[in-house]
Amino acid sequence: MVIDEILAHNVRFVQQNSLPVIGHTPRKRLAVVTCMDCRLVQMFEQALGLERGDVLELRTAGATISKPEREGGANDLIRSLAGGIYLLGVREIAVIGHTQCGLAHANPVVLTASMQALGVDPQALLEKEEPGDIKGLLNWLGAFDDVHINVKEVINVIRSSPYLPKIPVHGLVIDINTGKLELVDKGN
Repeated sequence: MVIDEILAHNVRFVQQNSLPVIGHTPRKRLAVVTCMDCRLVQMFEQALGLERGDVLELRTAGATISKPEREGGANDLIRSLAGGIYLLGVREIAVIGHTQCGLAHANPVVLTASMQALGVDPQALLEKEEPGDIKGLLNWLGAFDDVHINVKEVINVIRSSPYLPKIPVHGLVIDINTGKLELVDKGN
């Protein structure tokens, strides 16, 4: 199992490394919301020039908030940002989507086939959870068509949340192949 490889690596890591003790407040006072895509691991921080302790990094599928959770702004992402702002001194937020995201143009046939192959009945889920239809299930998952529009929508949810103060919220898109950033919306 992969977890055994990780545990073995960790034993070697701890034996060979001594990490400096650093505080839990982000030095740059920035929270970064980005995607969980495995291609961003390590490349993302390098492309942004980030070091351990610089920022709070929040990862969601698609760097998004699913459509059903956008209403009212009370969801896990907003809760995490509130904790970062009120308890850890965050004073700026950057939402960074990426090109070729797996949630962009999500294929409902692939989604339902994968669910069925792993023993989850999509029809039973649709009836129990009432997302309506497969489009509702895609909305619940957070699927979107355009990463730029999605980033704008997420920053608007953050900006309008009654749980958060008015601080700069920026929107960017990073190219998954080159690491180049594109500014979509510079917050004030």
